[in-house]
Amino acid sequence: MVNYFVKINMGRHAEWRKIAKKQRRKRMRIIKAKERDKIFFTDWYIKQQELEEKLLLEQINKQNDEENEKWIQAEKIAIDQWKKLQEEKERLKQKRLEQEAKLKLEWELEQKKKQIEEEKIKAAQEELKRKQEIFMANLDLFLSGDSVEPPSELNVMHETRPDAELCPFFSKTACCRFGDQCSRNHQYPGISKVLLATNFYNHFGLSNANVNEYDTDIMLEFEDSDTYKEYKDFFFDVLSEFEKFGRITQFKVCNNYEKHLRGNAFIEFAELRCAVAAYRSLHTRWYGGRQLSLQFCTINSWKNAICGLQLRRRCPKGRACNFLHVFRNPNNLYNGYYTHEIVQEKDSTPRSSVRSWRWSESPEKDISNRTSSRRSESSDRPRRRSRHHEGNNKHYRRTSPRRSDRC
Repeated sequence: MVNYFVKINMGRHAEWRKIAKKQRRKRMRIIKAKERDKIFFTDWYIKQQELEEKLLLEQINKQNDEENEKWIQAEKIAIDQWKKLQEEKERLKQKRLEQEAKLKLEWELEQKKKQIEEEKIKAAQEELKRKQEIFMANLDLFLSGDSVEPPSELNVMHETRPDAELCPFFSKTACCRFGDQCSRNHQYPGISKVLLATNFYNHFGLSNANVNEYDTDIMLEFEDSDTYKEYKDFFFDVLSEFEKFGRITQFKVCNNYEKHLRGNAFIEFAELRCAVAAYRSLHTRWYGGRQLSLQFCTINSWKNAICGLQLRRRCPKGRACNFLHVFRNPNNLYNGYYTHEIVQEKDSTPRSSVRSWRWSESPEKDISNRTSSRRSESSDRPRRRSRHHEGNNKHYRRTSPRRSDRC
Protein backbone atom coordinates (compact mmCIF):
# COMPACT_ATOMS: atom_id res chain seq x y z
CA MET A 1 0.00 0.00 0.00
CA VAL A 2 2.85 2.30 0.91
CA ASN A 3 4.70 1.47 -2.30
CA TYR A 4 1.62 2.32 -4.30
CA PHE A 5 1.44 5.85 -2.89
CA VAL A 6 5.16 6.33 -3.42
CA LYS A 7 4.76 5.48 -7.11
CA ILE A 8 1.86 7.90 -7.45
CA ASN A 9 3.85 10.72 -5.85
CA MET A 10 6.88 9.99 -8.01
CA GLY A 11 4.73 10.21 -11.17
CA ARG A 12 3.21 13.51 -10.18
CA HIS A 13 6.64 14.99 -9.40
CA ALA A 14 7.95 14.06 -12.94
CA GLU A 15 5.00 15.78 -14.57
CA TRP A 16 5.52 18.77 -12.37
CA ARG A 17 9.24 18.97 -13.30
CA LYS A 18 8.34 18.73 -17.00
CA ILE A 19 5.85 21.58 -16.73
CA ALA A 20 8.30 23.63 -14.71
CA LYS A 21 11.08 23.25 -17.33
CA LYS A 22 8.69 24.29 -20.07
CA GLN A 23 7.64 27.38 -18.19
CA ARG A 24 11.26 28.24 -17.46
CA ARG A 25 12.22 28.02 -21.19
CA LYS A 26 9.29 30.22 -22.07
CA ARG A 27 10.37 32.88 -19.58
CA MET A 28 13.91 32.80 -20.94
CA ARG A 29 12.67 33.30 -24.52
CA ILE A 30 10.55 36.23 -23.43
CA ILE A 31 13.53 37.83 -21.65
CA LYS A 32 15.73 37.38 -24.74
CA ALA A 33 13.03 38.79 -26.97
CA LYS A 34 12.70 41.84 -24.77
CA GLU A 35 16.45 42.36 -24.77
CA ARG A 36 16.52 41.99 -28.59
CA ASP A 37 13.66 44.43 -28.93
CA LYS A 38 15.57 46.89 -26.88
CA ILE A 39 18.49 46.59 -29.28
CA PHE A 40 16.25 46.90 -32.38
CA PHE A 41 14.62 50.04 -31.24
CA THR A 42 17.90 51.84 -30.62
CA ASP A 43 19.17 54.63 -32.95
CA TRP A 44 22.28 52.73 -33.91
CA TYR A 45 20.30 49.72 -35.02
CA ILE A 46 17.88 51.85 -36.96
CA LYS A 47 20.77 53.59 -38.73
CA GLN A 48 22.32 50.25 -39.53
CA GLN A 49 19.06 49.06 -40.96
CA GLU A 50 18.69 52.22 -43.03
CA LEU A 51 22.26 51.84 -44.35
CA GLU A 52 21.64 48.23 -45.26
CA GLU A 53 18.40 49.13 -47.00
CA LYS A 54 20.15 51.97 -48.84
CA LEU A 55 22.97 49.68 -49.96
CA LEU A 56 20.48 47.05 -51.05
CA LEU A 57 18.47 49.65 -52.96
CA GLU A 58 21.62 50.92 -54.64
CA GLN A 59 22.58 47.38 -55.65
CA ILE A 60 19.09 46.79 -57.00
CA ASN A 61 19.13 50.07 -58.94
CA LYS A 62 22.59 49.33 -60.29
CA GLN A 63 21.54 45.86 -61.35
CA ASN A 64 18.39 47.32 -62.96
CA ASP A 65 20.46 49.90 -64.82
CA GLU A 66 22.78 47.17 -66.10
CA GLU A 67 19.85 45.03 -67.20
CA ASN A 68 18.22 48.07 -68.78
CA GLU A 69 21.44 48.88 -70.65
CA LYS A 70 21.70 45.31 -71.87
CA TRP A 71 18.09 45.39 -73.00
CA ILE A 72 18.68 48.69 -74.83
CA GLN A 73 21.74 47.25 -76.58
CA ALA A 74 19.83 44.12 -77.51
CA GLU A 75 16.97 46.26 -78.78
CA LYS A 76 19.37 48.30 -80.90
CA ILE A 77 20.88 45.12 -82.35
CA ALA A 78 17.41 43.72 -83.04
CA ILE A 79 16.34 46.99 -84.69
CA ASP A 80 19.48 47.00 -86.84
CA GLN A 81 18.87 43.38 -87.86
CA TRP A 82 15.24 44.13 -88.63
CA LYS A 83 16.26 47.12 -90.74
CA LYS A 84 18.80 44.99 -92.62
CA LEU A 85 16.17 42.30 -93.12
CA GLN A 86 13.71 44.87 -94.43
CA GLU A 87 16.35 46.27 -96.75
CA GLU A 88 17.15 42.73 -97.98
CA LYS A 89 13.45 42.02 -98.51
CA GLU A 90 13.07 45.26 -100.40
CA ARG A 91 16.12 44.45 -102.52
CA LEU A 92 14.81 40.93 -103.26
CA LYS A 93 11.38 42.34 -104.04
CA GLN A 94 12.91 44.87 -106.42
CA LYS A 95 15.02 42.15 -108.00
CA ARG A 96 11.97 39.90 -108.37
CA LEU A 97 10.01 42.72 -109.95
CA GLU A 98 12.84 43.40 -112.37
CA GLN A 99 13.10 39.70 -113.17
CA GLU A 100 9.34 39.44 -113.70
CA ALA A 101 9.45 42.47 -115.96
CA LYS A 102 12.34 40.93 -117.86
CA LEU A 103 10.53 37.59 -118.17
CA LYS A 104 7.37 39.34 -119.29
CA LEU A 105 9.32 41.25 -121.91
CA GLU A 106 11.03 38.05 -123.08
CA TRP A 107 7.68 36.26 -123.17
CA GLU A 108 6.17 39.06 -125.23
CA LEU A 109 9.13 38.96 -127.60
CA GLU A 110 8.88 35.17 -127.76
CA GLN A 111 5.17 35.34 -128.48
CA LYS A 112 5.75 37.94 -131.15
CA LYS A 113 8.54 35.83 -132.64
CA LYS A 114 6.37 32.72 -132.43
CA GLN A 115 3.53 34.55 -134.12
CA ILE A 116 5.85 35.70 -136.90
CA GLU A 117 7.16 32.14 -137.30
CA GLU A 118 3.63 30.75 -137.36
CA GLU A 119 2.71 33.26 -140.04
CA LYS A 120 5.81 32.26 -141.99
CA ILE A 121 5.01 28.56 -141.55
CA LYS A 122 1.43 29.16 -142.57
CA ALA A 123 2.55 31.07 -145.64
CA ALA A 124 5.09 28.36 -146.42
CA GLN A 125 2.45 25.67 -146.00
CA GLU A 126 0.09 27.53 -148.28
CA GLU A 127 2.88 27.96 -150.82
CA LEU A 128 3.81 24.29 -150.44
CA LYS A 129 0.17 23.31 -150.82
CA ARG A 130 -0.09 25.42 -153.95
CA LYS A 131 3.10 23.88 -155.33
CA GLN A 132 1.87 20.42 -154.36
CA GLU A 133 -1.40 21.00 -156.21
CA ILE A 134 0.52 22.17 -159.26
CA PHE A 135 2.89 19.23 -158.91
CA MET A 136 0.06 16.70 -158.58
CA ALA A 137 -1.70 18.25 -161.57
CA ASN A 138 1.51 18.00 -163.65
CA LEU A 139 2.07 14.47 -162.35
CA ASP A 140 -1.46 13.45 -163.35
CA LEU A 141 -0.87 14.94 -166.79
CA PHE A 142 2.40 13.01 -167.03
CA LEU A 143 0.80 9.74 -165.92
CA SER A 144 -2.18 10.17 -168.20
CA GLY A 145 0.10 10.72 -171.21
CA ASP A 146 -0.92 14.33 -171.89
CA SER A 147 2.55 15.52 -170.89
CA VAL A 148 5.72 14.06 -172.38
CA GLU A 149 8.17 15.34 -169.80
CA PRO A 150 7.81 14.59 -166.07
CA PRO A 151 7.44 17.45 -163.57
CA SER A 152 10.62 19.41 -163.05
CA GLU A 153 10.42 18.79 -159.30
CA LEU A 154 11.14 15.10 -159.92
CA ASN A 155 14.16 15.60 -162.18
CA VAL A 156 16.50 16.19 -159.26
CA MET A 157 19.29 14.24 -157.61
CA HIS A 158 19.49 14.10 -153.82
CA GLU A 159 22.96 13.63 -152.32
CA THR A 160 23.86 12.68 -148.76
CA ARG A 161 27.43 14.11 -148.84
CA PRO A 162 27.91 16.29 -151.93
CA ASP A 163 31.55 17.07 -151.09
CA ALA A 164 32.59 13.43 -150.64
CA GLU A 165 33.47 10.75 -153.21
CA LEU A 166 30.78 8.48 -154.56
CA CYS A 167 30.22 5.24 -152.68
CA PRO A 168 31.26 2.43 -155.07
CA PHE A 169 28.81 -0.14 -153.67
CA PHE A 170 25.89 2.29 -153.68
CA SER A 171 26.69 3.42 -157.23
CA LYS A 172 26.56 -0.19 -158.42
CA THR A 173 23.87 -1.82 -156.25
CA ALA A 174 21.89 1.20 -154.93
CA CYS A 175 22.46 -0.25 -151.43
CA CYS A 176 25.12 0.31 -148.77
CA ARG A 177 25.61 -1.52 -145.51
CA PHE A 178 26.21 1.79 -143.71
CA GLY A 179 23.09 3.47 -145.08
CA ASP A 180 23.07 7.26 -145.13
CA GLN A 181 25.70 7.25 -142.34
CA CYS A 182 28.30 6.20 -144.89
CA SER A 183 31.30 8.53 -145.14
CA ARG A 184 30.90 8.65 -148.92
CA ASN A 185 28.27 10.23 -151.10
CA HIS A 186 24.99 8.48 -151.97
CA GLN A 187 22.99 9.84 -154.89
CA TYR A 188 19.22 9.30 -154.89
CA PRO A 189 17.36 10.08 -158.12
CA GLY A 190 14.05 11.90 -157.94
CA ILE A 191 12.51 9.43 -160.39
CA SER A 192 13.90 6.57 -162.44
CA LYS A 193 12.79 3.46 -164.25
CA VAL A 194 14.03 1.20 -161.43
CA LEU A 195 12.06 0.72 -158.22
CA LEU A 196 13.65 -0.73 -155.11
CA ALA A 197 11.47 -2.47 -152.51
CA THR A 198 13.69 -2.90 -149.47
CA ASN A 199 13.37 -6.23 -147.61
CA PHE A 200 10.29 -7.05 -149.69
CA TYR A 201 10.68 -10.82 -149.78
CA ASN A 202 10.71 -12.27 -146.28
CA HIS A 203 11.14 -15.95 -145.42
CA PHE A 204 12.22 -17.81 -142.31
CA GLY A 205 14.98 -19.63 -144.15
CA LEU A 206 16.37 -16.32 -145.40
CA SER A 207 16.09 -14.16 -142.30
CA ASN A 208 17.39 -16.83 -139.89
CA ALA A 209 20.22 -18.14 -142.04
CA ASN A 210 22.91 -16.38 -140.00
CA VAL A 211 22.58 -18.50 -136.87
CA ASN A 212 24.60 -17.79 -133.78
CA GLU A 213 26.32 -20.16 -131.43
CA TYR A 214 23.23 -20.64 -129.28
CA ASP A 215 20.89 -21.52 -132.19
CA THR A 216 22.94 -24.05 -134.10
CA ASP A 217 19.93 -26.32 -134.71
CA ILE A 218 17.43 -23.69 -135.82
CA MET A 219 17.90 -24.35 -139.56
CA LEU A 220 17.97 -28.16 -139.50
CA GLU A 221 14.38 -28.41 -140.76
CA PHE A 222 14.68 -25.65 -143.40
CA GLU A 223 16.50 -25.94 -146.71
CA ASP A 224 17.10 -23.62 -149.63
CA SER A 225 14.48 -25.52 -151.63
CA ASP A 226 11.80 -24.44 -149.15
CA THR A 227 12.87 -20.82 -149.50
CA TYR A 228 12.87 -21.04 -153.29
CA LYS A 229 9.45 -22.75 -153.33
CA GLU A 230 7.98 -19.86 -151.37
CA TYR A 231 9.81 -17.45 -153.66
CA LYS A 232 8.07 -18.88 -156.74
CA ASP A 233 4.66 -18.12 -155.23
CA PHE A 234 5.91 -14.68 -154.24
CA PHE A 235 7.30 -14.04 -157.72
CA PHE A 236 4.08 -14.80 -159.61
CA ASP A 237 1.96 -12.96 -157.06
CA VAL A 238 4.04 -9.77 -157.06
CA LEU A 239 4.97 -9.72 -160.73
CA SER A 240 1.34 -9.76 -161.85
CA GLU A 241 0.65 -6.75 -159.63
CA PHE A 242 3.57 -4.74 -160.99
CA GLU A 243 2.80 -5.68 -164.60
CA LYS A 244 -0.50 -3.83 -164.34
CA PHE A 245 1.39 -0.56 -164.66
CA GLY A 246 3.44 -1.38 -167.74
CA ARG A 247 6.07 -3.58 -169.31
CA ILE A 248 8.79 -4.81 -166.96
CA THR A 249 12.31 -5.32 -168.26
CA GLN A 250 14.01 -6.58 -165.09
CA PHE A 251 12.82 -8.21 -161.88
CA LYS A 252 15.52 -9.19 -159.38
CA VAL A 253 15.14 -10.33 -155.76
CA CYS A 254 18.20 -10.65 -153.52
CA ASN A 255 18.85 -13.72 -151.42
CA ASN A 256 21.82 -12.20 -149.59
CA TYR A 257 22.12 -12.67 -145.85
CA GLU A 258 23.20 -9.08 -145.21
CA LYS A 259 20.43 -6.95 -143.70
CA HIS A 260 20.75 -4.11 -146.21
CA LEU A 261 20.31 -6.56 -149.13
CA ARG A 262 18.19 -9.37 -147.70
CA GLY A 263 14.94 -9.73 -149.64
CA ASN A 264 15.42 -6.51 -151.68
CA ALA A 265 13.38 -6.49 -154.89
CA PHE A 266 14.46 -4.48 -157.95
CA ILE A 267 11.78 -3.80 -160.59
CA GLU A 268 12.81 -2.01 -163.77
CA PHE A 269 10.12 -0.74 -166.13
CA ALA A 270 10.51 -0.05 -169.83
CA GLU A 271 9.09 3.47 -169.48
CA LEU A 272 9.55 6.10 -166.82
CA ARG A 273 5.84 6.86 -166.67
CA CYS A 274 5.05 3.27 -165.72
CA ALA A 275 7.58 3.33 -162.86
CA VAL A 276 6.10 6.56 -161.47
CA ALA A 277 2.57 5.13 -161.69
CA ALA A 278 3.64 1.96 -159.88
CA TYR A 279 5.37 3.97 -157.17
CA ARG A 280 2.36 6.20 -156.66
CA SER A 281 -0.03 3.24 -156.43
CA LEU A 282 1.99 0.67 -154.47
CA HIS A 283 4.11 2.75 -152.10
CA THR A 284 3.01 2.21 -148.45
CA ARG A 285 0.70 -0.60 -149.55
CA TRP A 286 0.49 -3.70 -147.38
CA TYR A 287 1.62 -7.14 -148.49
CA GLY A 288 1.65 -10.21 -146.27
CA GLY A 289 1.12 -8.12 -143.14
CA ARG A 290 4.13 -5.87 -143.90
CA GLN A 291 4.09 -2.36 -145.34
CA LEU A 292 5.75 -1.99 -148.71
CA SER A 293 8.43 0.69 -148.95
CA LEU A 294 9.40 1.71 -152.49
CA GLN A 295 12.09 4.09 -153.62
CA PHE A 296 13.60 5.09 -156.93
CA CYS A 297 17.16 3.99 -157.59
CA THR A 298 19.70 3.90 -160.40
CA ILE A 299 21.27 0.69 -161.68
CA ASN A 300 23.66 1.62 -164.47
CA SER A 301 24.68 -1.96 -165.19
CA TRP A 302 23.03 -5.12 -163.87
CA LYS A 303 26.15 -7.02 -164.79
CA ASN A 304 28.21 -4.88 -162.42
CA ALA A 305 25.56 -4.95 -159.68
CA ILE A 306 25.09 -8.75 -159.60
CA CYS A 307 27.94 -10.85 -158.27
CA GLY A 308 29.59 -12.56 -161.25
CA LEU A 309 30.71 -15.53 -159.17
CA GLN A 310 27.22 -16.30 -157.89
CA LEU A 311 26.07 -18.33 -160.88
CA ARG A 312 29.22 -20.46 -160.72
CA ARG A 313 28.88 -20.75 -156.93
CA ARG A 314 32.45 -19.59 -156.44
CA CYS A 315 31.85 -16.42 -154.46
CA PRO A 316 34.24 -16.60 -151.48
CA LYS A 317 31.90 -14.57 -149.27
CA GLY A 318 28.81 -16.60 -150.10
CA ARG A 319 25.55 -14.80 -149.44
CA ALA A 320 27.39 -12.40 -147.13
CA CYS A 321 28.70 -10.69 -150.28
CA ASN A 322 27.88 -7.01 -150.70
CA PHE A 323 27.05 -7.46 -154.38
CA LEU A 324 23.64 -8.77 -155.43
CA HIS A 325 22.99 -12.47 -155.13
CA VAL A 326 19.61 -12.93 -156.77
CA PHE A 327 17.10 -15.75 -156.96
CA ARG A 328 16.73 -17.48 -160.30
CA ASN A 329 13.29 -16.47 -161.52
CA PRO A 330 10.81 -19.19 -162.52
CA ASN A 331 10.28 -19.79 -166.24
CA ASN A 332 13.66 -18.12 -166.83
CA LEU A 333 11.99 -14.69 -166.69
CA TYR A 334 14.21 -11.61 -166.45
CA ASN A 335 17.31 -13.68 -165.69
CA GLY A 336 19.50 -11.75 -168.15
CA TYR A 337 21.74 -8.82 -167.36
CA TYR A 338 20.46 -6.49 -170.06
CA THR A 339 17.11 -4.75 -170.22
CA HIS A 340 16.44 -5.80 -173.82
CA GLU A 341 16.91 -9.47 -172.98
CA ILE A 342 13.40 -10.64 -172.14
CA VAL A 343 12.97 -14.37 -172.38
CA GLN A 344 9.58 -15.32 -173.74
CA GLU A 345 9.80 -19.03 -173.02
CA LYS A 346 7.41 -19.99 -170.28
CA ASP A 347 6.41 -23.28 -168.79
CA SER A 348 2.94 -24.49 -168.03
CA THR A 349 2.79 -22.92 -164.57
CA PRO A 350 0.13 -20.19 -164.75
CA ARG A 351 0.21 -16.95 -162.77
CA SER A 352 -2.61 -16.14 -160.49
CA SER A 353 -5.12 -13.91 -162.25
CA VAL A 354 -6.98 -12.93 -159.11
CA ARG A 355 -5.69 -10.64 -156.42
CA SER A 356 -3.75 -12.55 -153.78
CA TRP A 357 -4.77 -12.48 -150.16
CA ARG A 358 -1.32 -11.07 -149.36
CA TRP A 359 -2.18 -7.72 -150.94
CA SER A 360 -4.08 -5.52 -148.53
CA GLU A 361 -6.15 -2.51 -149.56
CA SER A 362 -6.27 -1.07 -146.03
CA PRO A 363 -4.04 2.00 -146.62
CA GLU A 364 -5.91 3.00 -149.77
CA LYS A 365 -9.15 4.93 -150.07
CA ASP A 366 -12.24 4.32 -152.19
CA ILE A 367 -11.83 0.57 -152.13
CA SER A 368 -15.28 -0.03 -153.55
CA ASN A 369 -14.57 2.30 -156.51
CA ARG A 370 -11.24 0.61 -157.15
CA THR A 371 -12.70 -2.88 -157.00
CA SER A 372 -15.66 -1.94 -159.23
CA SER A 373 -13.38 -0.26 -161.79
CA ARG A 374 -11.02 -3.23 -161.63
CA ARG A 375 -13.92 -5.62 -162.30
CA SER A 376 -15.12 -3.54 -165.23
CA GLU A 377 -11.59 -3.50 -166.64
CA SER A 378 -11.27 -7.26 -166.17
CA SER A 379 -14.58 -7.79 -167.97
CA ASP A 380 -13.25 -5.83 -170.96
CA ARG A 381 -10.02 -7.78 -171.14
CA PRO A 382 -9.82 -11.08 -173.07
CA ARG A 383 -10.06 -14.14 -170.90
CA ARG A 384 -6.93 -16.17 -170.32
CA ARG A 385 -6.67 -19.56 -171.83
CA SER A 386 -6.63 -22.41 -169.39
CA ARG A 387 -3.92 -25.01 -169.58
CA HIS A 388 -6.59 -27.70 -169.69
CA HIS A 389 -7.81 -26.37 -173.06
CA GLU A 390 -4.28 -26.32 -174.46
CA GLY A 391 -3.40 -29.94 -173.91
CA ASN A 392 -0.75 -31.50 -171.73
CA ASN A 393 2.10 -31.48 -174.27
CA LYS A 394 1.69 -27.92 -175.55
CA HIS A 395 3.19 -24.74 -174.16
CA TYR A 396 0.84 -21.85 -173.80
CA ARG A 397 1.56 -18.15 -173.94
CA ARG A 398 0.27 -16.45 -170.80
CA THR A 399 -0.99 -12.91 -171.11
CA SER A 400 -1.03 -10.90 -167.91
CA PRO A 401 -3.18 -7.81 -167.39
CA ARG A 402 -1.15 -4.70 -168.04
CA ARG A 403 -1.83 -1.01 -168.02
CA SER A 404 0.48 0.06 -170.79
CA ASP A 405 -2.27 2.28 -172.14
CA ARG A 406 -2.19 4.22 -168.86
CA CYS A 407 1.56 4.69 -169.11
